[in-house]
Amino acid sequence: MTAPDFLESQLYLYRLLSALYRYPLTGEKLTALAALTLADDSPLAQALGELQATVEGVDDAALERLNVEMTRLLEGPGITPAVPYASYYLNGKQLMGPAAQAARRAYLEWGVEPEQGSIPPDHIALELGFLSFLAEQALEEDRREDALRASLAFLREHVEPWLPSFCAALETSANEPFFRALAAFTRQSVGQLIELPHNKKGETSYENV
Repeated sequence: MTAPDFLESQLYLYRLLSALYRYPLTGEKLTALAALTLADDSPLAQALGELQATVEGVDDAALERLNVEMTRLLEGPGITPAVPYASYYLNGKQLMGPAAQAARRAYLEWGVEPEQGSIPPDHIALELGFLSFLAEQALEEDRREDALRASLAFLREHVEPWLPSFCAALETSANEPFFRALAAFTRQSVGQLIELPHNKKGETSYENV
């Protein structure tokens, strides 16, 4: 696979995952998920198929149930089963801790102003959204090397340290199969890029992806 092809797929994948972790889920988002295709030999193909199977034939009532479950899992009220913030896992269950500030600095280094409002910068949706931004930047050949290096660093330093714990919490707490499958697909999607071979300069090999 060529670099532009791979980066186009990563851009779409991260953008879609980011949207799926933003409330509310909508028919448009689920339609985009159902339309996502991967090569049959992709390491993500099975996990994607299992996720897509959970949204087949979803009607308005089922969509409402998914949004109720999403609120319970990621927001509360009361105990939140799968807290979607890095600080919770990395900074002693606190919110807006050092991990949030570190994510914000990473965004600002690339001229990305964190969203204003109630969503801390280390929310899973914002971190995935930043990865989609870096994939978009890497499509420009003159920015590719810097963007790929930044993407790998962000994955290793900001996402990988807490994502497995978050996904495990989501899988074990979810009553709806959609969220268990979403957690598994998210973990594998992020892991795919971390595990790609890199040369001594940090450049990525796209062969056999």
